[in-house]
Amino acid sequence: MRPGGPILGFVLGLWACGCAGTAGEADEVCRAERLPDGADAATWSIGVQIPDGEGGSVHAELRWPDLVADADAWPVALVIQGTWSPVGTPVDRSTARVEPSAGIVSVHLDLPGNGRTPGDNDRRGSASRAAVAAVLRWAAGEAPDLGGCTLPDRVPSASPERLFVVGTSNGGNLAVATLADPTVSLPALAGLVLWETPAGPQFTNVELGADPSVYSVGTCTYGAAVGIVCDMPAEELVAVASDEGTTLCFDRDGDGACAAVDVVVQGTEDLDTGAIMLSPALRRLAAARALSLPGYASEETAAGWWAERDAARLAGALVEAQPELPVLLLASVADHVQTLPDHPHVFGLGEALQGAGAAWTRLNPGADWLPAFAEENPPNAPLRLDDPTGALVPEAAEEPLAELIAAAILELSERHQTGEW
Repeated sequence: MRPGGPILGFVLGLWACGCAGTAGEADEVCRAERLPDGADAATWSIGVQIPDGEGGSVHAELRWPDLVADADAWPVALVIQGTWSPVGTPVDRSTARVEPSAGIVSVHLDLPGNGRTPGDNDRRGSASRAAVAAVLRWAAGEAPDLGGCTLPDRVPSASPERLFVVGTSNGGNLAVATLADPTVSLPALAGLVLWETPAGPQFTNVELGADPSVYSVGTCTYGAAVGIVCDMPAEELVAVASDEGTTLCFDRDGDGACAAVDVVVQGTEDLDTGAIMLSPALRRLAAARALSLPGYASEETAAGWWAERDAARLAGALVEAQPELPVLLLASVADHVQTLPDHPHVFGLGEALQGAGAAWTRLNPGADWLPAFAEENPPNAPLRLDDPTGALVPEAAEEPLAELIAAAILELSERHQTGEW
């Protein structure tokens, strides 16, 4: 039985939390539900509803290993899913998970707009940031779920002092935006892990294409006010009107149409207004070519919209809000979406973080935590767009992804405990 709403969550919580019986009894009760796929028989799971502080609640799923452990032994990681979807659970359907056998407690959440978490899908805006913050406070033991229990109540072996945020793909943009937001209340955090985050609208929208692509190696630059901006071939940009609307593309074969051989740019729809958000750079390029784009937001509107959804532009705000936060970037030889050979979304984000004065950065875990990755990068090694020479994880060492993410968490956790940075 999986708790699916506030009432059921409340009933389960009264039965499960530390307020019913001894701590040992509560621990046993909280482990009453296993993952439903049967493949993770050594993993326990439970769903909870967490108050968001504004009269609503956030649905989250908690996973932990069926291992014997000393008290306060396991680090805790909140994993924020990629794509634009608000759906983050059930966790067993996701590829971006944490390997529980490594001794890590993980939390996944549903963002507003998917049914289990009420509200409207704001495409990773302020409501989504508030949801992430509410779950973090619960994970840290600062606020109870609707059952009256915090995460440490439900998993006594969890260590809320070692609380990490993991942003996978586009989830990294939301992770940075939340941790950089001065209007939300956050607990103390021990580190941030970002896996192949498309740090900028040109990457999030895949405006440079994948296959085919219009990307020219070495043409991206970073500025604190504008983020990472890459050159695009202005002469190839066309807008094709039809009964279905206007399609924007880079017309690779010069036939005036937008077909499979071309790089078609979909943009991202703002669900509040219905306007399509291009990157400010592409919107500016379209305006310079006097292309008519009905239904697309202006450059100014798009710039404001992306300002709260772009990890590279928010790097300075992140460091200002979290000056001691270590950041570990994960990236493999072949990105899961981008095909840009010099990985500007990775090295540009590293440059943004280091330029803002991040306390500690590293590209990929060290070999002590990921033995399959022998060519490790030293901590705080320079990450730059104009010199993208850091070692990337071989694809074999990224399978399964859950183990790569676990290695990153374990490195940060061990360094947090020993103070050896």
